[in-house]
Amino acid sequence: MVLTVAVDATPVRGRLSGVGFYTLSLLRALVTLQDSENFRLRPYFHPGLKPWLRGNRRPNERLQDIADLHCVPLPVTIAQALLPWPNPWLAACAQTLEKPSLVHGTDHFVYPCRGSRHLLTIHDLTFLKYPEFVPPLVKTYGARIQRCLRYTDAILTFAQSTKQDIVEYLGIAPERIFVTYQASRYSPHSLSPQKIADLQTQIPYDFSRPYFLFVSTLEPRKNVAGLIQAFNQFKAHTGGDEQLVLIGQWGWKYQAIRQALVNSPYRAHIHHLDYVANDWLALFYQEALAFVYPSFYEGFGLPVLEAMNFGLPVITSQRASLPEVVGSSGLLIDPEQPGELALALQELAHNSALRANLSQQSQQRAQQFSWLQTAQQTLRAYQALV
Repeated sequence: MVLTVAVDATPVRGRLSGVGFYTLSLLRALVTLQDSENFRLRPYFHPGLKPWLRGNRRPNERLQDIADLHCVPLPVTIAQALLPWPNPWLAACAQTLEKPSLVHGTDHFVYPCRGSRHLLTIHDLTFLKYPEFVPPLVKTYGARIQRCLRYTDAILTFAQSTKQDIVEYLGIAPERIFVTYQASRYSPHSLSPQKIADLQTQIPYDFSRPYFLFVSTLEPRKNVAGLIQAFNQFKAHTGGDEQLVLIGQWGWKYQAIRQALVNSPYRAHIHHLDYVANDWLALFYQEALAFVYPSFYEGFGLPVLEAMNFGLPVITSQRASLPEVVGSSGLLIDPEQPGELALALQELAHNSALRANLSQQSQQRAQQFSWLQTAQQTLRAYQALV
């Protein structure tokens, strides 16, 4: 019997962040496994209530190369509300998805489909562990997940530490939780020498000046204000020419970060770029002195792995999933201690032997992750449930 799996492609929309990159990368890798692994992918998306009411049911253009993409006829919230009652609508939804063996929800909820098994991806539990770090909408994720757990057969997540959080906060039995690590969107040689030369003439940054790099949404959970404070201490102590480059959109409650940036006595040495194209980001990864990611909490920490893919030495937090991702190839710090982070910046800036050693270890560590491997592990989870 052929295993048919309906995978939610809805997060592939707008400017992709971690959830969107994960979903798109997983779908593309799963497509390559269909013939050899005797299963069929049935990707689907739901446009949300407002677009659905307006008749706008078009998928994101990035999904054009994904075959057999289905638009479910009801938003997930309405489908869940109908689940307890006899009705023809859920049967119509199941028919739209060609009555799959399993439905995989990729972003904290899963579409209900009678007669199918259900797998729910939980990226992290920030909304339960650190509710002060999330906007009001994300705080509703707990209730959303609880609704899904009424019919969900298993959970998928990206680190052993996140699995333990799910056991502790949601009471899910460990044997019902699958861990599949993520991977980088880049290869180590993503940019040709000619492409690098062309990009350096386009990007408004002087790459001759050494810089520490941070990549992610600028929001409280990422500890960007603490990073700026540590950078201020580092500059005051060393007086070097090292810069700090922050790449990411302004997120929720960014005011304290913006204030820290404006008030920094080294403001001229701190550069913020908003969301940038993949090639631009690849160049910033490739040319950086080191990558710095002092986040308070992560379900995985994809920017860290992307930096390691380019052989960057990494400074990151000794919390949650981040030690799992970095292994022994980075410097781990307490994100609550800016002075500790400042010393790590100084150590990497002035110790070329340490940088070279960590760079080599980063590349070796990054080679242990691939989207093909993630897809294979995900398929094993599918097979275990059906």
